[in-house]
Amino acid sequence: MKNFITLTLILLVTGFTSYAQDDLSNYSFNPELKEMDRLMSKGQKNSFSIIIDGLSKKDIEKSWGKYIKDHDTKSKWDKKKKEYFADNAKISTISDNTIDVYSQLIESGDRVELIVWMDLGGAFLSTYDHVEKSKFGEAFILEFATNMEKKRVDNFRKREEDKLGDLQGDLKDMKKDKSKLEKDIEDYEKKIAEARKKIEENVANQGKKEEEITVQEKYVNRVKEIKAQLENKN
Repeated sequence: MKNFITLTLILLVTGFTSYAQDDLSNYSFNPELKEMDRLMSKGQKNSFSIIIDGLSKKDIEKSWGKYIKDHDTKSKWDKKKKEYFADNAKISTISDNTIDVYSQLIESGDRVELIVWMDLGGAFLSTYDHVEKSKFGEAFILEFATNMEKKRVDNFRKREEDKLGDLQGDLKDMKKDKSKLEKDIEDYEKKIAEARKKIEENVANQGKKEEEITVQEKYVNRVKEIKAQLENKN
């Protein structure tokens, strides 16, 4: 009853190459497509569902709309029925006739479950009633899920490149600060050298000044002696 499409089939359909998920190591992409009867606007009908990680419901909704549009129809949200409906989609790999595609997106944390029902016209696609057609129906959903994985990984790449840019910017600022500090040291060393030279000049000038003071003190004392001699004569 259940038919799980392997990663090998996905690679054949999409040409997708795996990338690392969180730290670029030990990455694997093994989507599991589930088939079961689920309740929708037409009652309990056979469906196919898959979990999409790391993207918001809004992003997936927008991408699903574009994906469906490539098949000559539009995926419209039915607020009352709480589901998306694409009337008369042309998916030639599944059927020569048009297909009505119903879908729901159920969000849980950073995971979104995509549920798809395909009305072939009187019967909903299933592996037990449409063995060959269901293979292409599953491939149709898996191709979209793989596109979303590519988008998720690309978003991750952009975030990591931003982090790399920030780190490179930090290093550039650090190098700039280092150059400024080195320039400051050069300026300080130059000022210190100039100050030491001025100190040497100051010390030399102090010696000269002390000699001048000694001479002046002797002269002042001589004047005092002359004054004292004149006062004694009175």
